[in-house]
Amino acid sequence: MTSRDIFAVGRGQYENIGDIILRRPLLDWARAAGTLHVYVGSSPDGYDEGLGLRPEDHVYRSFGRWYAALLRSALRGRAHSVYKPGEVQLTLIGMKEHVTMLPAVSLVRLRGGTVSRVGVGARNFAPFPRALMWPSNALSSYTRWRDDRTAAYLGHGPASPDLGFYEGMPDDELVSSLGDGRAERDLLVVSLRADAEVAPRPYPDGEWFAGIRAAADALDLRICVVSQVSVDDGRSHRLAADLGGAEVVSWPESRGHGPQEARLREVYRRTAVVASDRLHVLIAGLTEGSGAVGLQLDDSDKISRHFSTIGLEDLTINSTGLTGDELADRIVRIARRRREQVGALLLARERLRATKQGFHDTIAQAPASVSTPAPDASARPRIYHVGRAGDIPGGMTQVINAYLAWPFENVSVRVLESRGDPGDHITAARRLVRTLRNVRAIARRGERAVIVTHLSERGSFLREGLVARYANRLGLPVIAHLHGSEYAQYERSNPASVARVLQACTKVITLSQDSSDISARHVPADRIELVPNAIPSGTPRAKEKLVVFGGVVSHRKGIDVLQEAWREVSDEHPEWELVVAGPVRDEHLVDRALPRTRWLGSVSHARLMELLERAEIAVLPSRDEAMPMFILEAMARRACVISTEVGGIPLVLGGGAGVLLPPGDAAGLGEALRKAVGDATWRAEVAAHGHSRFEEEYSAESVYPRVERIWLDALDDREAPSRQRLALRSA
Repeated sequence: MTSRDIFAVGRGQYENIGDIILRRPLLDWARAAGTLHVYVGSSPDGYDEGLGLRPEDHVYRSFGRWYAALLRSALRGRAHSVYKPGEVQLTLIGMKEHVTMLPAVSLVRLRGGTVSRVGVGARNFAPFPRALMWPSNALSSYTRWRDDRTAAYLGHGPASPDLGFYEGMPDDELVSSLGDGRAERDLLVVSLRADAEVAPRPYPDGEWFAGIRAAADALDLRICVVSQVSVDDGRSHRLAADLGGAEVVSWPESRGHGPQEARLREVYRRTAVVASDRLHVLIAGLTEGSGAVGLQLDDSDKISRHFSTIGLEDLTINSTGLTGDELADRIVRIARRRREQVGALLLARERLRATKQGFHDTIAQAPASVSTPAPDASARPRIYHVGRAGDIPGGMTQVINAYLAWPFENVSVRVLESRGDPGDHITAARRLVRTLRNVRAIARRGERAVIVTHLSERGSFLREGLVARYANRLGLPVIAHLHGSEYAQYERSNPASVARVLQACTKVITLSQDSSDISARHVPADRIELVPNAIPSGTPRAKEKLVVFGGVVSHRKGIDVLQEAWREVSDEHPEWELVVAGPVRDEHLVDRALPRTRWLGSVSHARLMELLERAEIAVLPSRDEAMPMFILEAMARRACVISTEVGGIPLVLGGGAGVLLPPGDAAGLGEALRKAVGDATWRAEVAAHGHSRFEEEYSAESVYPRVERIWLDALDDREAPSRQRLALRSA
C-alpha cells in the first residue's frame, strides 16, 4: 500500500460545510489505498481540519506543485488520480479542471495507474459540452456519478448515491431513532441559500412564512433557522425574525468548519424535519435521522435528482404561487414519510459501501486470479472464468459470482477480469491485455486448467472470443459459455466470427434450445451442453404486497408495457406497490408519476435479493432474453413470477411454474397482475410450483455438479491424446 500515491483534490467552496461533507468520505477512501496527496488551495483556518486531513497526508496549497508531484509519481508508475466530487458545470470555463488534468491522467494511465471519478454530477445538460467531456470520461478507470440523470447523460459508468449520505449517525442508531422520540425531536429546521452563484435568490413572501408556521403548528414543532453556509448567515437572521423570532444557529466568523458542523449535527439530531433548498443541508439532516423536505423558490431539479437516485420521489416543493395552507399541507405530508426516507438512506449506504469496495478494487488492480508458482501436479484443476465479477449489474457477472462462491468438490474457481464498465474502453483494453498475458502464463506453467469464456454478443463476443481462440492456440482446453438475448441476431450477422470462436472450444454451454441449435451449425452437437443458470436458495422472510421488477429499465425489458398494465391495476388495488430496481437506460419511457411505484435505480445484488425475498410477485415483461437470472432468483425466493415467452423463459416457467405472456401484451400483463394481486390462493400455488421447479432443476445443488462435470470433461478431452501417446511410448 505504501508504494501507491493517491492524488486528490480537496478544494471547494470554503464557506460551505456541504463541500466538506461531499469530499471527506472520498479522501478517507483514498487514504486507505495509499499515501494521500491532496490539493486544498488557499484554504482558510479550519477547512483542512473539517476535511479530516491528517499529519501524514501531503497537503498542497499550490496547484502547480501538486500537479508536478503527480507527474513525477506517474512517471515512476506509482500515481493514481482521483477527481474532485461535486458539480461540474459543462461550459468551457466550468470544464477547465478536466481539460487541465488530461495530460496528467493520460500519463497515469499509460504508466499503469488508475483514474477514479466518484460523486460527480452535471449542472447543465447541453449536448456539445458532453462531447468535450468524452476524453476525460474515457480515461477514467472507475466512474460512479452521483445521480441517475448525470449517469444517463454522460455515460461511462452508473450512478451511486451522493457521498454525503455515507456519513452521520450509525445505521443502528438511525433505526432506533424511528421510535416515537417526540421529546428528542422537536424542531422544524429551515435553511435557505442567499448566494447568487447561479442566479439571484428571491426572498420568500408572506404566504411562505404563513405556510412554515402552519406546518410547525400541525407537527407540534419549534422552528429553528440554521446556516450551513456562511454566506447564508444574514438571510438566516432575517428569516428567523420574519418567522416570529425563531431560534437561529448562525455561523460566526470565529467558529471553524469542524466545530460548526458538529454544532449543526447536534441540532439535526433533535430535528424532526429539515426544510431547505440546499442539497447538503437536507442530506446532513437525513443522515442524523431527521426527515427531509426540499423547499425551493424555483423549479430546479438538483435536489429531486439526487433523492430520486436513492429511490425517494416527490420530496421537493416549489413554493412559488402556493398559499400558506397549500405549502403547510405539502410539508406535513412529506414530513410524515420520515420512516421511508431513513429506510432509503440505509439502502443508499449499502450501495456506497459497494462503491467504496469497487474504488479500492480498482486501485489495487492485483491480478490475484493467477499465481506465479509452478503448478502442483496433485492440486485440483483450476477453472478460469473470463469476464468480470463483483457487485455489478448483469446476468453474466452474477453467474461468475455464484461460481466463485460455491464450494466445488473437485476444482478450484478463479476469475480473469477481461472488461470494465460499459463505455470504459481504456479499462477494457488494459484488462484484456492482462488477461491474455495471464492465459499465456497459465499455459507456460503447464497448469491443469480450463478457460471458460463468458460470451454474449457484439463487443463481448469479439473480446472474450479473442481470449478463447488464443487459449486454444496455446493448447489449453476452452469452454464457451453463451449468454445474451441477441445471440441469434448476432450469429446471423456474423456467422464466420461465431464459427471461429466456437470451433476453438472443446465444449459449448448454452442456456436455451435455440442457442444450442444455432451453435450446432458450427460445431458437432456432442460438444454442446444445454445447462440452465443456477443460483443458491434465498433466505425465508415474511412476504409483503410488493411487485418487483429487476433489470435494466428499458424498452427491451418491457418497462413501457409494465407501466401501462400497472396503471390500471394499481387503481384497483391501492394496497400493493410496484418496485422498479435497475439502472434506467430509456429515460424517455419512464413515467416517474406512475402511481404506487418506487423507482430505486441501480441497487446492489444483495438489495435486489432482499426485495425478492419480501415480494409476493416478480415481473419481467421482456421483449428479448436468453435466460434472465432475475427469474430464477425470484423462483428461489418463492415469488409468483410473471414473464414473457422469449428465449429460455418458457422452458423455466412452463407447466404452471409461472405465468407466461406474449411480449408487448400490456392487456394480458394487466390481467395477469390483476389475477395475481387479487387471488392469494392462486398466487401461492404458482409460487410453490415455481419453487419446486427451481429446487429440482435450477438450484445450485442440482446444476453445479453438472457444470463441474462439463469442465472436467473438457480437461479430459484435451489431455486424452497426451495420455494415449504416453501409453504407446510405455508399451
